[in-house]
Amino acid sequence: MSIAAIFIGVLVSIILIVRFKITRLETHKFTYSLLLFSFPLYYLTFAIYGLDFKAAPLEVLVGSLFFVIAILSLKFNTFYKFSFLSIGYLLHGAYDIGHDLLFVNGGTPFWWPEFCGSIDIVLGLYLLNLAFNSRIKNN
Repeated sequence: MSIAAIFIGVLVSIILIVRFKITRLETHKFTYSLLLFSFPLYYLTFAIYGLDFKAAPLEVLVGSLFFVIAILSLKFNTFYKFSFLSIGYLLHGAYDIGHDLLFVNGGTPFWWPEFCGSIDIVLGLYLLNLAFNSRIKNN
């Protein structure tokens, strides 16, 4: 386990959250959905880069779950959108942590699962917070 990758991932996620707040990207409909949509593309890119053509179709298959979550989240109001995205990010964090237990992608850097997983988990928890805060504001 790479503690440095986890630390950097947490730092990157905090920077993303602050940046999204300052620039008001957080209020845009597509911001967190598009970010979640992009995450599975990294694993596919790693598989192609590493010429691991056994892992590439598996990455597309698993990644399609996150594509669907990202797209469907656009159909919901604020509470359900952030709740749905939170589930997506937390699931992707779990996928990162357990990735090598499912299958090995030869092109993935050794530090990537901890780095990406920590970003996913921090963003997922933050989105859960946004969901419940939006629910409180509306009641």
